[in-house]
Amino acid sequence: MPIDLHAHTTASDGTFSPRELVAHAKELGLNAIAISDHDTIFGWEEGIEAGRELGVRVVPAIELSVSDENGKFHLLGFFPNHTNLEGTQLGEAVKELQRERDERNTRIYTNLEKLGVPVSPQRVREIAGGGAQIGRPHIAKAIIELGKATSVQDAFDKYLDAKSPAYSSKAGLTPREAVALIHDAGGIAVWAHPTRQPSERAGILDFDEGAALIPKWIEWGVDGLEIYYGAYTPEEAAWTLDMSLQFNLLGTGGSDFHGSTKPNVPLAQVNGGTSVPDEVLENLLSWRK
Repeated sequence: MPIDLHAHTTASDGTFSPRELVAHAKELGLNAIAISDHDTIFGWEEGIEAGRELGVRVVPAIELSVSDENGKFHLLGFFPNHTNLEGTQLGEAVKELQRERDERNTRIYTNLEKLGVPVSPQRVREIAGGGAQIGRPHIAKAIIELGKATSVQDAFDKYLDAKSPAYSSKAGLTPREAVALIHDAGGIAVWAHPTRQPSERAGILDFDEGAALIPKWIEWGVDGLEIYYGAYTPEEAAWTLDMSLQFNLLGTGGSDFHGSTKPNVPLAQVNGGTSVPDEVLENLLSWRK
């Protein structure tokens, strides 16, 4: 049975609640789904409860934004100790990341105001639907409502991406720090969509450049690479698989589903329309042991 180990909910920037995501996975016949929201664990409890009711295994996961002199990356953490993160280094880091996101949003609102785009923080919270954190996609939808953009992508292009006038960066973790946090919480650390980094660069990361980065990730302690991904071309899929085998790294995979935030990324479809086999989860569980 297929699985999907990379999906987002309203706890970060997805448009499906954790329960709705699990129900959607059930409709598609998935055996398991990972709730891997950005820098937050808020969706785990609701998702795991829904999984028990619907017969879908819910994998607790998190996607951390990291950066250093090598670039900006995303790190997936699977199976941290979700029943008791309070007091762990990861639990404390998540609280700090939430605080920094809130401060960054305030800076973005100020920048937008100066540009004649008076986004209401209250309206953005309403758009977020009670999620644990507010991100740029929610702000983008408020910009659309003001008639200042025609789509989420248009709002990012005009105001919110790294080269746009309302953008504000946020403090974050280095890859080494993030891997250590995941391991401290008993989890497995995986470099997410490696061919699609650094995030501010359009297109696909040069394969030679990516191959040169993998030994650095191994030095930082990473356990695996995302070898299945919703946006991979056949060349990317072949390269990531080859790198995982060459460097003896665990291979994971998922669509990076966000709901209507990324309407062209359906749940459970990866590498040009195939699915992630459940043996990937079996390997993940074996690696954890």
